[in-house]
Amino acid sequence: MVEGDERLERPFAGRWAVATRLAGPEWQTEDLMPKPLGSTGAKERMVQVAADLMHVQGVAGTSIDEILETSGTGKSQFYHYFENKNSLVHEVLDYQFQRYIAAQKPFIEELTTWKGIRRWLDELVTQYEERHLLGGCPVGSLAAEVADRDESLRREVAAAFREWEGYLARGLGVLKERGHLHINTDCSELAESTMAMIQGGYLLANTKKDVGPMQRALDAAYVFLRTFRKSGERFPLY
Repeated sequence: MVEGDERLERPFAGRWAVATRLAGPEWQTEDLMPKPLGSTGAKERMVQVAADLMHVQGVAGTSIDEILETSGTGKSQFYHYFENKNSLVHEVLDYQFQRYIAAQKPFIEELTTWKGIRRWLDELVTQYEERHLLGGCPVGSLAAEVADRDESLRREVAAAFREWEGYLARGLGVLKERGHLHINTDCSELAESTMAMIQGGYLLANTKKDVGPMQRALDAAYVFLRTFRKSGERFPLY
């Protein structure tokens, strides 16, 4: 812990505050803010705590004992719900993805307009900055760690990315139907390319502890999307 960093001195069910407990308001809606651990069931507590710890420390850096200590649960409860740590990681992936998408929902619903796409990209940067650049992308950080080690988890992470990309692809599809994108545009491929830029932005911002690379990457993503507009169409950058 960095001396004097008050963000890391908030009490959290034991030893320290992690990940989304340090998050900005995008995680802190009534539906998304984790419940006090004492008010949830043992399985939910373990998944919630594991998600927070793994987001900051990684899967390999988070032990079952640490999860149990922080969640106030025991090994008998753990093995009642999970065969092993790997089965817990499957639950963590779903938990993180659903929470992350829910935080984006108001913006995802507006991806059928250029202004909506711009707002969504800007909001991704804002949300990450409000989380103090901790842990990278909740989905991407898991992907980087498990993709080469566990085929079933790799498939699940890939499916999560496809679902996430699908929101943008559908929005682009509406723009295409309205005549705002070139008729030959492949909206799924375009959404996938945009996601690659988003993930690269997360990675550099997290590594450099500077939101600038992510902001510039997502600015470039928007400019890239604009290159597929129908010839002669004009629209604002923001």
